[in-house]
Amino acid sequence: MAYQVIARKWRPQTFDEVTGQEPITRTLRNAIEHQRLHHAYLFSGARGVGKTTSARLLAKALNCHKSPQPTPAPCRSDDPTQCPSCREITESRSIDVQEIDAASNTGVDNVREAIIASVGIAPARDRYKVFIIDEVHMLSGAAFNALLKTLEEPPPRVVFIMATTERHKVPETILSRCQQFEFRTIATAKILERLKLIAKEEKISIPDDALREIARTGEGSMRDAQSALDQVISFAGNTIKKADVEMALGVAGADILKRIIDSIADNKPAEAITAIDDIVMRGHDLRNFCRDLLAHFRDLLVTKVSGNQELLESAVCEPLELKRQAELFSESDLVRFFHSLAETETKLRAATQPRYQLEIGVVKLMELRGVESINEILQRLTALETGADTSSSRTPSGSSGSPGKTNPPRTTASSRPAGSSFAAVAASPALETPVPETTVEEIPAAPVVELSTIERVKAVLENQRKMLLVTALEAAQATAFEENELCIEFAPDTRHFRDTLSKPENVKFIREACYQVTGNEIGIRIIVKDPKAEGEPLSRDDEERLEKQRLRQLAENSPVVQQMLKTFRGEIVDVRRTDGER
Repeated sequence: MAYQVIARKWRPQTFDEVTGQEPITRTLRNAIEHQRLHHAYLFSGARGVGKTTSARLLAKALNCHKSPQPTPAPCRSDDPTQCPSCREITESRSIDVQEIDAASNTGVDNVREAIIASVGIAPARDRYKVFIIDEVHMLSGAAFNALLKTLEEPPPRVVFIMATTERHKVPETILSRCQQFEFRTIATAKILERLKLIAKEEKISIPDDALREIARTGEGSMRDAQSALDQVISFAGNTIKKADVEMALGVAGADILKRIIDSIADNKPAEAITAIDDIVMRGHDLRNFCRDLLAHFRDLLVTKVSGNQELLESAVCEPLELKRQAELFSESDLVRFFHSLAETETKLRAATQPRYQLEIGVVKLMELRGVESINEILQRLTALETGADTSSSRTPSGSSGSPGKTNPPRTTASSRPAGSSFAAVAASPALETPVPETTVEEIPAAPVVELSTIERVKAVLENQRKMLLVTALEAAQATAFEENELCIEFAPDTRHFRDTLSKPENVKFIREACYQVTGNEIGIRIIVKDPKAEGEPLSRDDEERLEKQRLRQLAENSPVVQQMLKTFRGEIVDVRRTDGER
């Protein structure tokens, strides 16, 4: 007899053997027992989680001949007394149970020939005629439309079971006519239990940690894990070690990941590059290793913020080792590592030298440890400002509470008006000694400068952190309030600032700032004034401005400059003539 792969040989034969989908199998069993059968089912979920297997089991349960009515316990394939219907369904050759691959039968003509033309014919032998449509999302729009009426009101004794990995591609009109079951990815622990049973029955000697690595590579798919076990058996035979699993599947073990993490924590790029060299020498797939490292950073972050072991079932390292490694980094470090490494993994797809790409990507993680977030920098600046205010308002030592001494009036940063100039007074040794009252002269406070209306508008925008608008207003050659209108005048060479202020959202911000300052609704008028166009005599400043405008146009038309602006998303702020330019 020809060899049968593990995934097919160990396909579940009963609902009880379907791993990780207990809510779905329980619902189907109860529906069969209580004769509450629907005419259309949609099974959706990731690959290798039991959709097609459950569809065949449901078809067997509906047509098993050992029971006078549908039964939740159909015949097993290893049962010598297996009924003909269950045997034919298991072998995919039943006349009354048709399996249709929608990926290769996508058109409306295929649906008419395979389903609509035969749906009215009574079952040849079994109780129900069952149509199992795999990858149903591959059907065309016309094919779905042709199936609608039949799917809504099929003839008696007809059941549709559709399976898909991309439920969002199935039209809502189809979904509304079906009972929907979402198959979940299978937990690593449950995959491990199934692999242990298979290894025991197949007389394969393999330790639990090696089996766990195989289960982890399945990423929630039982079929993928079983295929990986088949591959490892072909590589190592009936006696398998953990090193064989790592070599055959190209996965990174806990020791390699530990070396990489410790080298990043200790800022030792040479050790990280040596570890990557070991990975290359072992024949590991570098992109798979990058994915494993990404998953490991995720596990470290979960360990640091939660520690929930249910979220760490697929982790490579033990909980204590995960906790030790997580304490080496901050949460911000781990988030930055993950995003940076995700970019490296994307680049590895098309990299001509994947090893170099991975080495640079790992060394880059060490550089990211010195990066501080914007929030951290703002907190430090706030702390410095608070400390400066406190020190400037502190009373000089020995200058209060003693007879014969007086405190000179002071202006501090905490008490000065916004935007006004102030004088800083430092405590000196002369002030610490007793001084006759008649010899101490009061230091006059700095005069308070009254801000103009436009300056107060700029201050409001600055408090709102609209620095781009403040810069644009400062670049204007004239600003004036005329009745209930703010007139902003730009020179031709600062036209780009006019374009910035003219945006509706920016005009709204300026109007709101003007309202806060004046208490009135203010209109905004933005113009560009060119003295040359108006026939006025040009001053030296105007000539320089026009010359600058000409240089700016030359720069804007330069292909090199345009490419730089596009690449770095920048803008031209200033243009200057270089020596020797004509």
